[in-house]
Amino acid sequence: MPEVWAVDVPAEIARMAEHVARLTADETRRAARFHHDADRHHFVIGRSTRRTLLARRLDVDPATLVFVEGRHGKPQLGSHAGSAPRFNSSHSGRWVLHALAEVEVGVDVEEIRPDFARLDDFLWVLAPEERAVVQAATPALRAAALATVWVRKEAYVKALGEGLSRSLPDIAIVADEHGPALAYDHNPGKNETIWRFMDLEIDRAYKSCLAHAGPPLEVSVRTWPP
Repeated sequence: MPEVWAVDVPAEIARMAEHVARLTADETRRAARFHHDADRHHFVIGRSTRRTLLARRLDVDPATLVFVEGRHGKPQLGSHAGSAPRFNSSHSGRWVLHALAEVEVGVDVEEIRPDFARLDDFLWVLAPEERAVVQAATPALRAAALATVWVRKEAYVKALGEGLSRSLPDIAIVADEHGPALAYDHNPGKNETIWRFMDLEIDRAYKSCLAHAGPPLEVSVRTWPP
């Protein structure tokens, strides 16, 4: 069963020393290079909670987990690789999300920012069908509509492990009465995997989505701590 864990970053700042203690020496050095507290908090708490959740799922010591990056930068486990779940993380505003599953998975969360209502700034990422959805929204709802379109697409390309290396206007994810679905992906090398999408309700001021490969699965959405 895929799990999505929502971590409220401001709520975890009081336990920052515990989170720092879970990091490797390299992660601690990377955390120290952030100039802004908010960025450092996202990094430290995101890495600490991801390590804890994966270790809990594998029933191992969190310190034994070794992470490597795929060709396009998607993190994966270099240790315990044979039994490791797939995972993906995202952060925005006050939230860090972690998705864990036995199939390929991607997750994205975005705060609904006022600039999302300026559609011209985002035309380069939208397929014609997605553009029509956002343009049809009333001005008051346009930012939320754009954020919804964006998190679905971002979750999909993160699940693929190819990120922004793909041409985003060549991907269309549209919704009907059955929910969001991949309408097409015209990028070269697209495989025949079936992808499922689940819009997540984390916070009214945010939009988030989980994408996973294969047949429909029940998804468990949980709040940190375990």
